[in-house]
Amino acid sequence: MDIRKFLSSVFLFNSFSEKEITLLEVSTSFKKVHKGEQIFSEGFDATAFFIVVSGKVKIYKVSPDGKEQILHIHGLGDLVAEAAIFDSMVYPASCMALEDSTLVRISREGFLEIIKKHPELALKMMSGYSRRLRQFVSKIEELSLKDIKSRLVSYLLENSIIKDGTTVCHL
Repeated sequence: MDIRKFLSSVFLFNSFSEKEITLLEVSTSFKKVHKGEQIFSEGFDATAFFIVVSGKVKIYKVSPDGKEQILHIHGLGDLVAEAAIFDSMVYPASCMALEDSTLVRISREGFLEIIKKHPELALKMMSGYSRRLRQFVSKIEELSLKDIKSRLVSYLLENSIIKDGTTVCHL
């Protein structure tokens, strides 16, 4: 897959000029991971963020007693760990591949250099953050205000696609 073409298709960069994509490309690489492979761990330096090209990854935290809590599952086109690049400089949670996946890795240093030269990118990222915040609010509402039947229906609808006239649910 052409990394330049993929970056141009991601909402965050789709309005970038060819020159800006070329500048960004210098700080990017493809990263292939296998199911169960750790991508980054909570508390470690946030040296990069990622975009899912294929597959799925989970963001999760582990309690002191070993209980895992999944915070989010990311799929095609989703940004992963971009907030850590600006915020705490460490990953606030861990990330693991749920299936064999391909990611684009974007280095922190290179990306921040692009932001300094092209501040409009910061506005695009704020838009992405707003969408993610709305998703989390919706998830909290779903978990706390809906009964189990309604939550199950929502989950099945979110994970379904229509293929050849048949609804298929990927669990």
